[in-house]
Amino acid sequence: MALVVVKFGGTSVGTPERIRSVAARIRESREKGEQLVVVVSAMGGTTDELLSLAHRVSSEPPSREVDMLLSAGERISMALLSMALSDLGVRAYSFTGSQSGIITTAQHRRARIERILGDRIRKALAENAVVIVAGFQGMSVDKEITTLGRGGSDTTAVALAAALGAARCDIFTDVDGVYSADPRIVPKAKLLKKVGFDPMVELAQRGAGVLHARSVELAQKYQVPLWVRNSLKPGDSGGTEIMNSHPGMEETEVTGITHDEEKLLVVIELMRPSAASAVWDTATTAGLHLLAPDFFESTLRFFIDRDALPEWKKACHSLALGEFLRAAEFHENLIPVSLVGSRLTQDGRILSKTFEILEQNGISVTMGQASSLVITLAVPTLRAVDSVRALHEFFCEGTELRSPS
Repeated sequence: MALVVVKFGGTSVGTPERIRSVAARIRESREKGEQLVVVVSAMGGTTDELLSLAHRVSSEPPSREVDMLLSAGERISMALLSMALSDLGVRAYSFTGSQSGIITTAQHRRARIERILGDRIRKALAENAVVIVAGFQGMSVDKEITTLGRGGSDTTAVALAAALGAARCDIFTDVDGVYSADPRIVPKAKLLKKVGFDPMVELAQRGAGVLHARSVELAQKYQVPLWVRNSLKPGDSGGTEIMNSHPGMEETEVTGITHDEEKLLVVIELMRPSAASAVWDTATTAGLHLLAPDFFESTLRFFIDRDALPEWKKACHSLALGEFLRAAEFHENLIPVSLVGSRLTQDGRILSKTFEILEQNGISVTMGQASSLVITLAVPTLRAVDSVRALHEFFCEGTELRSPS
């Protein structure tokens, strides 16, 4: 029997009816002869509700206790799904991240997986049972409950697939796969049948939302066959395959256009250029993520996660006291808009047309960072959707520089 790891997101398990539908899909897969490890997210909206509850009882809830609280969301989903499978006559065991032997770093709210023991999972599979694992969570070597950050259930699924030697990993969500842009704001966005690992990492980091970037990095590292599929449609056909890509010789491709309202721009004036290392060290120690850093003389600019703003402000205050930085500005009204593809900086038309299109639409650009795989610009939040639509119309819908299908 082939072992398959499948992951169901919050929308897929958002109601009792959908949980029963997921259970029926699992039974069908079992009848096809597949062994299954099922990773589940919290029911849709649960994580935000728990965070809101935490801030209603505490002005500054400790990260350790927040992890204890948030880990309950996935535990609810896993137990309910196991109950639904029991009603269908399917033997199933549900395990938390710690019961599954998912060992992480000690950083709360943003832990990273170090290794997976998986003894209880293997034992349950040997008993021909379906294994249901709570995503997004694990346990540090000090036996503290940790969480992996938003989207961490994707990372749980791919890490389990790698550790268990699964035939593939299917990420089930509420869309048909990966699109060239968010189809909710770009009606002509194209479903991509195949996307390379490298561009998929960039899409995920820059707001595509359909996959967690760390999950794609793990799939590439361990060569896990990875698919994105729609849980609300029957069967496992269709979707997007994430794979090793081999673009044609000297070929320029624009794969997709993204924006990310969950990020904001930070501009730091350093006391001296060498002080940049202190910023990197502080971010690494605190487990804080930054995106698209741009460094010139004593000015450092990058994007941060909006929900990490309080931690970044504290970190910058400490750096100022240590005489590493002169000032820090947090521009909550500026967010990243990105073009993702291949050989983007090798073809001068890409950069020139990007700025020309935005200028024609009256959209100001505060900063930019470019590489072969991605061009990221800081634009006003209120004009981000307009930016995506205008860039997608030219690069992905026109006759020139079209994205792959």
